[in-house]
Amino acid sequence: MTDTQTSKPNDASNGSDASFELYDLRVEVICPPGERILCGAKPGDHFLLQGEMMYLPPGQGISIYSLGALFLILLL
Repeated sequence: MTDTQTSKPNDASNGSDASFELYDLRVEVICPPGERILCGAKPGDHFLLQGEMMYLPPGQGISIYSLGALFLILLL
């Protein structure tokens, strides 16, 4: 028997589907009125995740500490 004869299709029905889908996301700073924001962020600051790329608007930065806190959530 050859490998092609013994292999099964790679689909979700046999549990071997290793594919995944990336979504485009806009992550925006929101804050309740009167509350304090740390790390230099301002309400409305945002970045875009398009596929594997992260884009910031011109002239806007993001704290590496804020970004580090988000990575675990964004990668789930």
